[in-house]
Amino acid sequence: MRFTLPVLTALGLTALSSTAHACAWAGGDYSFKENGIYGELRVNADCTEIWWKRLEEPETVPLARTDDGWRGELERVDVELLENGHSLRIFDGGVMRSARAEPKG
Repeated sequence: MRFTLPVLTALGLTALSSTAHACAWAGGDYSFKENGIYGELRVNADCTEIWWKRLEEPETVPLARTDDGWRGELERVDVELLENGHSLRIFDGGVMRSARAEPKG
């Protein structure tokens, strides 16, 4: 089978596109303590679910892909895990706070 340059280019771009959306948080167990906020989180292997413990009882909710990462809607706050694999945003009543999560262990 012979591929032409446009076909090879298209295959390469498809591979890069899927790599760019890989989730750096996948399968990780993290803690964060910064800017007066602290807690723990765990992300499943395919970044579709987050386990979250902060001030209240732990919650497990689905994650959805956003332009900047993956977002989950918890009972009291929303959380967005950014693509870099260590920064997160917490949205609480219209206020956004940022924190840096570190791998546990």
